[in-house]
Amino acid sequence: MTNGAHNKIKQLDNDYSRQVASNQHGYQQRRLQVRRRRFITIVAVFGALLLFFGFQLINTRASLQGVNRQVATSQVKLNQARTQHTKLETQIKQLNNKDYLQKLLRSKYDYTKTGETVYSLPNDNASDVTAN
Repeated sequence: MTNGAHNKIKQLDNDYSRQVASNQHGYQQRRLQVRRRRFITIVAVFGALLLFFGFQLINTRASLQGVNRQVATSQVKLNQARTQHTKLETQIKQLNNKDYLQKLLRSKYDYTKTGETVYSLPNDNASDVTAN
């Protein structure tokens, strides 16, 4: 159609044409209202999911920090237990040594051989053999 042909069409101004125009306007309003509701619903669902996953992320991060603290504490305890274990194994090896065992008995329990005399001097600090 040409531009001039479009200007030749006029709308009738009667009850029927007004009713059709009103129905079209109502249809457009309902369509706009449905689109608004749909948009609000999508935004609400997205916001709820965002809050849910945000809470999960924060909660998971907090539990991870708690677990990391427990791991650090357990590692400290493990190192202490390993150190204690090493000391005890050294002590077991020393107790299996006859010379060490005799020195320990002599110093700690004042054990002497038959016919042996022990003299205690005033400046003599009787130190324990286990300290050596």
